[in-house]
Amino acid sequence: MISIKNVIKKYKSGSEEIAALGGISAEIRTGEFTVILGPSGSGKSTMLNMLGGMDRPTSGQILINGEDISGLSEKKLTDYRRKNVGFVFQFYNLVENLTAYENVGIAAELNGNTGKAANALKEVGLEKRMKSFPNQLSGGEMQRVAIARAVAKSPKLLLCDEPTGALDVATGEMIFELLKKYSQNNETAVVVVTHNPDIAKIADHVIRLRDGKIVSDERVSQPIIENKAV
Repeated sequence: MISIKNVIKKYKSGSEEIAALGGISAEIRTGEFTVILGPSGSGKSTMLNMLGGMDRPTSGQILINGEDISGLSEKKLTDYRRKNVGFVFQFYNLVENLTAYENVGIAAELNGNTGKAANALKEVGLEKRMKSFPNQLSGGEMQRVAIARAVAKSPKLLLCDEPTGALDVATGEMIFELLKKYSQNNETAVVVVTHNPDIAKIADHVIRLRDGKIVSDERVSQPIIENKAV
């Protein structure tokens, strides 16, 4: 589904030019749970931004089903994000004065998927919390609402930037299991950025970054699958 070819991303910092990504190449497949690991400053979030069409590479190609999104116009890039990409962030980004159902419903309607909000919330185990406001939910429940909001668009690519950074370990593991299950059941490419190496044990595909370079890229033949209750 996704082919990253010799992508370089440079930023200006005063008179200096900093390479956030130094010529990376990788392939990400539909139905895979891909984890991008690396310390702060390794280029993880920059790579995620490239995949999501939120930033453009300085050089190289990002091919989505054969189309180079780095060469799209701003309008077509906006269409690409709206139709194909779901985003899950560390701090949920929910609208405080809207219920869980309304938070998810807005995203579903923007992409023409009216009526999918309830199903998305059921898929993450929150069918009994649809009328709850964010301040009535736990951190794990808010993150599940954020995931439901992203998947209500029926995205081909689900991108998650440190989605468990604000959660305790047990809740974080449950969120990762939920994302893995979603990738398998919906033939969606799920890509998660994290600094937690323990998550690699449940991944189908692990990419490790350091200083803007890929230091390892491996597919796991038998990832650990745990059946935690959602």
